[in-house]
Amino acid sequence: MRVSAILVINDRLSFTTATGAVPESGPQETCEPSRGSITCADILGQSVLDRTVARLRNAGVQTVSVIGGRNLASLPSNRDVEIIVAPNSFARWPAAQRTMSQQGHQGIETVLMIGMGAYMELDIAKAVKFHRAEGTPLTQLEDIQGPLDFWIVDSKWFNSAATGCTLPFRYGEFPGLPVPCRMSGYVNRLAEARDLRHLVQDAFLSRCEIKPRGREVRPGVWVDEGARIHKLARLVAPVYLGRSTRVGPSAVVTRFSNLERHCQIGAGTVVDSTSVLPHTILGKGLDVSHAVVDGNNFMDVNRNLAVQIDDPNLIRDGAPRNWGVHALREHASWNRAKDAFEFEYSQYLSRAAGRLSEVLFKG
Repeated sequence: MRVSAILVINDRLSFTTATGAVPESGPQETCEPSRGSITCADILGQSVLDRTVARLRNAGVQTVSVIGGRNLASLPSNRDVEIIVAPNSFARWPAAQRTMSQQGHQGIETVLMIGMGAYMELDIAKAVKFHRAEGTPLTQLEDIQGPLDFWIVDSKWFNSAATGCTLPFRYGEFPGLPVPCRMSGYVNRLAEARDLRHLVQDAFLSRCEIKPRGREVRPGVWVDEGARIHKLARLVAPVYLGRSTRVGPSAVVTRFSNLERHCQIGAGTVVDSTSVLPHTILGKGLDVSHAVVDGNNFMDVNRNLAVQIDDPNLIRDGAPRNWGVHALREHASWNRAKDAFEFEYSQYLSRAAGRLSEVLFKG
C-alpha cells in the first residue's frame, strides 16, 4: 500500500506579554513572534521539521507534503518534499484537506496527517500496522499525556464518507472515530518556552534521539561549521554553537545553552541555560539566563513571560530579509555588525571571569 504524509505547520510558540504570566483560568494577551514556526527553526543544528521528514523517510514514506507560511520558501530545497505556502494560518488545514483529496485520487491509500506542533519520536511503521489491523478508516495516535495531532487516514473513506469534514479531525464528528492508538516513545509538545528548553536539555543528556550537529571539540562542547569563538571567550559544557555563529571576547556560554546558526554574542555577555534561535544578535555586556531569545523577542522560561525588545543595542533580529540572496545578505549583515565585536576587552574581562567562577563553583 502506498503511504503519504501531510505536515501542517502550526503557528509559532505563543507566550504572554509583559502584562503577566498565563493564569490557570486561561491565557491573557499573547505575543506571537513573526519569524515562522518553531518547528522550522534549528534546534541543535536541525529543525523539528527536518527530523520529522527524515523519520518518515526511514519508515518508507516517499510522498511528503508540507503546508505552512511564507518562511517555507526559505528552507533548503533538497529535501524532496512538496511545499505548499499558505500565509494565513486559517488556510492551512483547508489546504491539507485538498491535498489529501488529491492524493487519494492519485492512488495513495493511506495518509499520515500530522499537525507540526510537537517533536515526536514514534514508531511510524508500528502505528500504520495497528491502523490496518484495526480495519477502521481513521486512527489518532496518543501518548500517556493524551491525543497527539497525528492521524492515519484511509483516503477512500476521506473522499467518500468524510467529504466536507472539518480538519483537524475532532472526536464525535464521526461515530466511533478516530480510534485511539497508544504509542510509546519520546514526545515533547513544544507548547511553551520551557518545553523547548526541556528538549535541548534532554538532547544533551541523551534522553531523546536528537544529537547536536557539528564536531564535539571537547566533552560536551559541540561546534558546527564556520562558528568563530574569540580566544577570550569561555564555553562551559554542555553547549552547542551552530553554523557561522560568532562569540565575542570575554563572553561566557554555559550550562545547556544552544546558539543556533548565524547568532552573534557580544563582548562580555553571559548566556546561561538559554536557547538563542537562528539569526539572533545579542549585544554587549548582557546577562541572559533561563530564556529563549528569538530575534528581538525575549522569553523568560521561569516566568513563562515574553517581551519584545526594540532596542537593537540589546538584542535584534539579524535574519536576511531577502532569502533569495541568502549568502550575500549574510556577508553584508556580518560586515555591518562587526563593530559589535571590535571593543575594549578590559572592562568586560573581570566581570566575565567573576561570572564564570560563580557558575562553576556555586553550590
